[in-house]
Amino acid sequence: MKLKYILPFLVAFSAELHAQDPHLSQYFSVPVFYNPALAGNDIQNLRIALDYRNQWIAPGVSFKTQTIALDKVVNRVGFGLMINKNSAGKDGISRLSILGGLSYTARFGDKKLNRLTAGFQVGILQKSFNPAKLTFDNQYTPDIGYDPSASSGETFANTKVSRPDVNAGLNYSYGLGNNEVKVKPFVGVSFAHINKPKESFIEANNENPIRTTVYGGTAIKCSDNLELKPMVYFMKQDVFEELNAGVISQFNLKNANAVRFGVFYRNNDAAIVYAGYQMGKVFLGTSYDFNVSKYKPGGSGAYEISLVYTPQGKIKGKRVEEGTDKPIKKKNTPEPKLTPPESYTLAPVRMAATMTVVSDEPTPVKLAAQNLKTSKASKETQDRNNLNYEQAGYVVFEKGTIRYNLNNRFDVIEAAIDYLFKYPQQKVLLAGNVSDVELNQNSALGMQRALAVKAYMVGKGIEADRIEVMDMKNQLPKSFMEEGVSVERLSRTDIYLIK
Repeated sequence: MKLKYILPFLVAFSAELHAQDPHLSQYFSVPVFYNPALAGNDIQNLRIALDYRNQWIAPGVSFKTQTIALDKVVNRVGFGLMINKNSAGKDGISRLSILGGLSYTARFGDKKLNRLTAGFQVGILQKSFNPAKLTFDNQYTPDIGYDPSASSGETFANTKVSRPDVNAGLNYSYGLGNNEVKVKPFVGVSFAHINKPKESFIEANNENPIRTTVYGGTAIKCSDNLELKPMVYFMKQDVFEELNAGVISQFNLKNANAVRFGVFYRNNDAAIVYAGYQMGKVFLGTSYDFNVSKYKPGGSGAYEISLVYTPQGKIKGKRVEEGTDKPIKKKNTPEPKLTPPESYTLAPVRMAATMTVVSDEPTPVKLAAQNLKTSKASKETQDRNNLNYEQAGYVVFEKGTIRYNLNNRFDVIEAAIDYLFKYPQQKVLLAGNVSDVELNQNSALGMQRALAVKAYMVGKGIEADRIEVMDMKNQLPKSFMEEGVSVERLSRTDIYLIK
């Protein structure tokens, strides 16, 4: 066997040397790649991320890393799945990692702005090589040299090794998803290969060393259109160490689009330039590593491209209809036809991206400030009075109850839910109202109606801390002008967007 062709690669996977895990310059585009606690982090529903990296772009020596990851959040639980493949050189050496994991987030502190998340991953780590891409002594002859059609005369007991793999991590963040917080720090730590899986093709006690990753940074909102995010990333695995520091600037454009630029430096290795463009739910990122190290086996650096898709549709589930305690099974009970009674006029339907004011009535907090006596509750009212509001619609209830009209749930509440998924930084205020008769019968009915709408929105995946509730008693205007006709709507909850 021609050892000079196979030995440099096999020793990297054997007892002679410990191999370093693959790394990404755009690690922040695939969060579950470096910390399982980041499954479901900073998304409203789902994220699908793809990353391709090609290092040392030269024949026979390039290292390619391909990653696909999917993570999803349901309330405070995150689910993650990642597949990563790393191939080295021309001789068919490859490393495949398949991991699935869970994370859980605890919120605490003032306004629940602090988040501590723990997560873990369990999966398979597989290493292999392809003998067909190797050359051997028997394939060389004095007359013609190397003859690929000649038999190698070699057999291998193992060309593939598979082992279980376990990772775990913690992440802390402050103010995530809150548009009012200007400085949002984050920090985390993760440990990969906790079980130290063996990775040799030969019979030797060679373990994959634990990889420790520590990172931190902060998102700084400089203006409505500009955000800066300085961050640092440190990784240590056996004798290998990596320190990556830099900053990303994001410029927000119209229609939920954005442009990002970044520069990073990886100690004694590479200077990295990064650029990306957000177009709706799709983000495309590119980067190039300029090699500054002394080791240059071929080519001058590495290029990397990432594609991230974050659909933010509503979380689907079984519907719990008004007046019922258990979910209705769709197979047994068809969805009721959404047609209002003759005496009912539908509230204006608002599309998620185009919600506008439906009337010029005073906002509920201003009315409350004028009519409620000074108290702890009115102090909160005064604080709310400093915010800007836009009315998005109202939900009509049956008299004396907290059962709202079925049509309202779709033409008003669902429209508000769509808006909140599309704009994850926004919040809403739900203001419950009653008639004079209802107030005498149940003084808390206004708050109960606001909470009923909030419960439905939370059940659809909207975070509870993005929904403010307020009991307006009987203080809201008693009538509206709808299509030129004055109509009374006393038993209702108004939905206001907090701007």
